[in-house]
Amino acid sequence: MKHHFPLIFFGLILIVACRPALPLHQFPATADTNVVLPPSWAFGLMYGSYANQEQSIGLVRQLIGRDYPIDAFWTDSWIWDWKNQGRGPAKYIDFIADTLSYPDMHGFWTGYLQKNSIKAGMWVWDCIQKTGNEKDFEDFKARGFFRDEFIHTTGWHNGSMTTVIGDRGEPVKGTLTGNIDFENPEAVRYFKQRMKHFFDQGVDFIKLDKTDAIPVAKAMFEMSRELGKESEGRGFVLTHSHGVEKEEYKRYPGKWTDDTRSDWSVGHSGRAFSPWLPRVAFQENIAMYTDTARHFWKIPFLANDMGGFALSNDGYVDEELYIRWTQFAMFVPLTTVFSQPENPTGNMAYKVSSRADSVFRAYAQLKLRMFPYIYSYAHRSRWDGVNTIRPIPGYLYQYLFGNELLVAPVCEQGTMTKNVFLPAGSAWYDWRTGERYEGGQTVTVAAPLREIPVLARAGAMIPMRNYARSVELGSNDTINLHVFAGDAGEFVLYEDDGQSNDYLAGHYSTTCFRLNSNADGYEIVIEPVQGAYRSMREATVYQLIVHGDQQLHQIQIQGSALHFVKMNGHLKTGYFKKLNDRKMVISLLR
Repeated sequence: MKHHFPLIFFGLILIVACRPALPLHQFPATADTNVVLPPSWAFGLMYGSYANQEQSIGLVRQLIGRDYPIDAFWTDSWIWDWKNQGRGPAKYIDFIADTLSYPDMHGFWTGYLQKNSIKAGMWVWDCIQKTGNEKDFEDFKARGFFRDEFIHTTGWHNGSMTTVIGDRGEPVKGTLTGNIDFENPEAVRYFKQRMKHFFDQGVDFIKLDKTDAIPVAKAMFEMSRELGKESEGRGFVLTHSHGVEKEEYKRYPGKWTDDTRSDWSVGHSGRAFSPWLPRVAFQENIAMYTDTARHFWKIPFLANDMGGFALSNDGYVDEELYIRWTQFAMFVPLTTVFSQPENPTGNMAYKVSSRADSVFRAYAQLKLRMFPYIYSYAHRSRWDGVNTIRPIPGYLYQYLFGNELLVAPVCEQGTMTKNVFLPAGSAWYDWRTGERYEGGQTVTVAAPLREIPVLARAGAMIPMRNYARSVELGSNDTINLHVFAGDAGEFVLYEDDGQSNDYLAGHYSTTCFRLNSNADGYEIVIEPVQGAYRSMREATVYQLIVHGDQQLHQIQIQGSALHFVKMNGHLKTGYFKKLNDRKMVISLLR
């Protein structure tokens, strides 16, 4: 799209309201310095699958062809022995994987995924089973690299498929297994050496299963950081949602909410599930983010298996549940699409229904457009010590997504409205309809199947960007700033290179947006950018989308009129350019 810019420039000021970018060790008192950010791409969409190489390439082509965002793709546990459907115990783990089913890993991970700006991942655990892996077992044992040995008696990768629908997880013949000692630096060094060839072929990150122990998560994270060809030092690992006995766990992001049931609620379920599954369905999964009596809500970067990991014993795929879960899963920091291998849809929306396909595409693309907002709050998880998801005491099934947005997932079957409590202190706008509500009350909000209730606080300013299929294919060169008129407000946009750890040494920037009201209308101030990072741009193109005041009749940038149109309850300006080292004042006049 061609941009038309006003022909004026804007004066430099010396005093700004934004907090400047801070150099290393000069932390504000509120900072949680254990928090380490995932790479920027992790805030897009990540997919996991049990598919072999040919199937995986076909699946990714389908996702791209349907204009689904995709930032990362990992191959789950069957990568070690796809031809036997992950039964084991042979090849778990042999440091070779299934080279028959994945005959050209370099071509898959580097030649295909990397060329399409998609990060590659693989499943790993922390032990070696002796049967079928005798050479590697004896090698680690002789070196003294096992923490302990035990007899593995469940069927999980030990002679049966415990993910299968209806499997009761009955004991099988025991297999001698060694847990690798990840507290032994020499054992860690050797493990990384044995795994290095996967990274040389293109793996970027790890999905860690079986354990979430901090020493193991640390080793897997550091392996990604040190060996990942595209990580530039940031690193990434997905682990289970426990292992939080020390705050150190925040240094090795991220986590997911474990295996969940594709059902509305465990407490009101009409379907039978495999008994080995945790008692977590959709409602319980939401509560893992909002229940302050449990530890999960404290995890800064927590994903969930969108749609639920496991189907009921009768294999029922619930379209309504899938759509409602999809809507919720786009309003958490990390979004993953994954399911058990027996799910015929793999939780891929286009395999669920045409309606699920269109809803998924709309919300997934919205998440990519919201990247500037979400990534800013990722930084604030570190600097402010408050996570993106902010529970509202007494209300498990709604939450603040940052300070500006209230999200209220619909988690009861057949429900097309939602009772939403609006915190006091400000008015709130329904983002979809534009309807304004006063805070401090409970209101009933329409929630048709294609919509999740999202309300914006009066005074909110929410930076978004143009859609691109992945975070790394997009940019913040153009910012679409959504402004919700009413109260005064402020938002600080954080930016960095998204790949390195330079932000830890103060190499990032902040841009402060302020909204003030006056007798004539409103004033928006965009302050000069503070701080710097590698490859930082010199200017930003903006567009304003103003919600909530239809009486506005003129918009001026320091005296010069800016064209706008009114549409669907809001007004939208043309594009204008701002040099990053300048201040800009925009007047919205009634």
